[in-house]
Amino acid sequence: MKKLFALISVLFVITINAKAQKNELAKIADSIKAEGEMLYRSEWASGHATAIFKLKYPTKKLLSGGYLSYETKKGLTTIFFSTNEDPVVVATVKFRNGLDLSNYSIDTITRKFTENEKEFYTIRAEAAKDVLNDPLFQFYDHTSLNLIPVIKGGEKRVYVITAQTSPNEVLLGNDYLITFDKDNNIIKKTKLHNNLIPLGTGGEDPIKASSHQHLGETSPFITATDVCAFKMWKGKTTWVISFVSSIRYVSAWHFQDEFLEILTQDEFQEIMKKNQ
Repeated sequence: MKKLFALISVLFVITINAKAQKNELAKIADSIKAEGEMLYRSEWASGHATAIFKLKYPTKKLLSGGYLSYETKKGLTTIFFSTNEDPVVVATVKFRNGLDLSNYSIDTITRKFTENEKEFYTIRAEAAKDVLNDPLFQFYDHTSLNLIPVIKGGEKRVYVITAQTSPNEVLLGNDYLITFDKDNNIIKKTKLHNNLIPLGTGGEDPIKASSHQHLGETSPFITATDVCAFKMWKGKTTWVISFVSSIRYVSAWHFQDEFLEILTQDEFQEIMKKNQ
C-alpha cells in the first residue's frame, strides 16, 4: 500500500509539473507574439508612410535623413527627420485606425521633436552609430538594416532587422537587439540569430511549411523578429506553418490564424508519431 501511495504521489507531481510547464510556455509564447506584433505594426507604418511621403511630396522626401515610427493610444505615427546636426521633423504621417491605409494624415510643416519623439530619436541615433562601428553587425549584399526603436514599460531598446529586397525570398536572422539604460547609454547588444537565413516563399511550387533552427547562444524559442517577418510576408508565401526548432523546444507559427504555440521536443515528437 505504501508503494502504491508513493507511486500515486510521484505521478501527481509529474502531472502538476507538466501542467505548470505548459502554462509557462504559453505565457512565453504570448509575450513573444505581442512583441513581434508590435514590431510588425512599426514596420507596417514605416513602410506605408514612406510610400505616401514619396508619392505626395517627392522633392521634400529627398531631404529626409531617416524615419522612425511609434505607437500611441490614438494610432501609429511615423516621423521623417532632417539630416543636419540638430535635426527637426520634416514630415509626420499618422494612421488613426490601426492598420488602415484609408485613414491617414500627412503633415509636412517643419517642427521640433516632441519630448517623446526626442527619446526615440536619441536611442535610434546611438544604435545607428554603433551598427556602423561594431563588427558584431553584419551587412549582406542587396539588403539593408532597419532600426526599430522601442520604449515600453520603462525599458528602452532598438531592434536591428534585415530588410529583404527579393520578392521570392524571406530573410530571417541577421537581427540584433540593443538595450539601453534610462540615460540612453547602450548596456547590452544581443545577436538574435547566428546568421542570415534565406527561405523560399513557394513561388510556382507551393511550400506548405518552413523551418529553421536555433542553436548555440540563439534563443531556444522563436524570436519576436521571426514573428514580425512571418506577418510581413504572410500574403506573399504559400506557407501554412513555420517551425523553429531548438534542442529542447519547437515553436510553431500558424499563418492562417496567426497563432503561436511552443512545445517541448518530446511533445512535438509525440505529435509527429501520431500523424505518421
